[in-house]
Amino acid sequence: MAFALAGHVQSGALASLGALAVLYAPGLPYRRRAVRVFGVGAGLVAAAAAGTLVAGSPAGTVAVIALASAVAVLLCRRFSIAPPGALMPVLVCATATQIPLDAAPLATRVGLVALGATIAWLVVMAGAAFRSAAQGTAGPPPSPPPWRQIRRAAARGAVGTGGAALLALSLGLPRPDWAAVACAAVLVHDATRSTVRRAGHRAAGTAAGIGVAGLVLAIVPGVLPLVVLVVALQFVVEILVARNYALAVVFITPLALLQGTLATGELDGHVVGLLAGRLVETAIGCALAVVAQAVLPPPGEHPAQAAMRRVIRRRTVPVLT
Repeated sequence: MAFALAGHVQSGALASLGALAVLYAPGLPYRRRAVRVFGVGAGLVAAAAAGTLVAGSPAGTVAVIALASAVAVLLCRRFSIAPPGALMPVLVCATATQIPLDAAPLATRVGLVALGATIAWLVVMAGAAFRSAAQGTAGPPPSPPPWRQIRRAAARGAVGTGGAALLALSLGLPRPDWAAVACAAVLVHDATRSTVRRAGHRAAGTAAGIGVAGLVLAIVPGVLPLVVLVVALQFVVEILVARNYALAVVFITPLALLQGTLATGELDGHVVGLLAGRLVETAIGCALAVVAQAVLPPPGEHPAQAAMRRVIRRRTVPVLT
């Protein structure tokens, strides 16, 4: 909002990418949230730098998104970081690949994302002086899963997000980062059933949210109202996302579109093409997430074999009866 008032809305949108570190603080005592939000903020800065270095290179985009996903998943699983987990580093990295270097050079972009991360840290720590005594001590952090499970999840994230970006680029779609982010959003959990259910919720919610986004982008009431709307949508999403993911995605879709257009400076783009691209690339991301889950399931799960057994059972039961 401050950058928008100063006439530099794109810089403000870049700073807001770093401010996404604020999402990793809830439920933590202040000492742990200080470390957690600082570490996530540093990760978002690194993700933005990596994405910026390959901006304009299709091969580099696919490679760096896959790498960012693998590293983010590995670290989040190792340190038991709850959802959104690896999603935000992937989002920041993927978005940075789509912003031309002439719009924001590397040093400027990294500085803006770092500024947003610093603001996030200050916001989550603002109440420390007033609530440290009342908050008391929390239990020990949960134990991380076995390394085999962590490595499998990291590989799954890399294969899914990299494959989604590659397929979107191969089809000539405008924003391969959307496909990668949709895939990362679906792969936040290890269980195959949760992944398939989340993919369905993501696809259905996006289809519904396209109508809301189309209305807003068609009107384009001006930069400041759009910034206010982004704030309002973020608030609604945080209220809903833990309770009803499908409904939350209805609001995530216009939020992501608005924040993305503000960051990339594409406010005057073709609305229909933008919305159609979002819908198709979300479908690609959801499909690749399910494929990656089937190819690299958690240790002990065999979703492909289970699906084959269900198909065989459905075909043989009528014959036997």
